[in-house]
Amino acid sequence: MNASGKRIKVLVVEDELTIAGNLLQYLELRGHKPDVAYDGPAAMACMDAEGWDVIVLDIGLPRADGFQVLHHLRERLLLATPVLILTARGELDAKMRGFSMGADDYLQKPFALAELEARVQALHRRASGSVVAQALVSGALRLDRRTRQVSVAGRTLKLMPRSMQLLERLIRDPGEVVRREELERLLWPEGDAPADALRGQVYLLRRALSEAGYDDLETVHGVGFRLRA
Repeated sequence: MNASGKRIKVLVVEDELTIAGNLLQYLELRGHKPDVAYDGPAAMACMDAEGWDVIVLDIGLPRADGFQVLHHLRERLLLATPVLILTARGELDAKMRGFSMGADDYLQKPFALAELEARVQALHRRASGSVVAQALVSGALRLDRRTRQVSVAGRTLKLMPRSMQLLERLIRDPGEVVRREELERLLWPEGDAPADALRGQVYLLRRALSEAGYDDLETVHGVGFRLRA
């Protein structure tokens, strides 16, 4: 259990039967609520069907690898569920790719079960708001970091993935101008942004917010964008 006594609901995505079995047994003995998916499609089906407190995700999965599963969670479901990547790979590029796609922590095999549980607990504490604020707010605009739900004065709105990325960066520091270059690196980390692509993405975000009654997304000409505090 975590410090508050709540059982943490953990999805273990691991195709090696021995490792999956050991994790399932250990987490159950520690008072948590684990379940296991043995390949990528099964993991995505589990994520579609119900919510999880933490996901322990192996990279080298059959049928769809861990990166595809992570993409499904972040870009299709738009969920901020904490993800601990488990892999035998020690290459820096694999770690960096995982983090760039939204992974929260990284543990290399072989690992100690006690350390994995400690990392799961730490991720859950942060996500549940006992370490950082669970919601980001600017006036009537609110972004729930755990559920990825955006609302204006209580009215929920749906955002496309890049609109969500833009909003999350802007709402982190209301009133602060975020430079165009930073936002382009955020949305196109490979540096392949088409001409005027950022302007188009800002337009889509501004339109979605305006339709919900929020009109405080401001263009600072020649510099960048901000949410008026």
